[in-house]
Amino acid sequence: MILEKLSKIELETEYNINNEYRRIATIRSVKELLKQIDFSAEVIPLDDHKRLTELLISLKGRSLNKCEIKLVKELVLK
Repeated sequence: MILEKLSKIELETEYNINNEYRRIATIRSVKELLKQIDFSAEVIPLDDHKRLTELLISLKGRSLNKCEIKLVKELVLK
């Protein structure tokens, strides 16, 4: 019984670790995209996730993935 519980906890922890690695990679990717912007000339739309998404799509040259979209929403909400 206890070994089953430990195995379950272990699996949950591994899942969380993998999600966090993916999140870190997404954050780094978005940071690299934003480094292309001249912040003295551009205003970043941090209050509008649709406009921020459009900006990032333009910088990236293709659609954002699910993790990037989730990060954009988080940025706008905070």
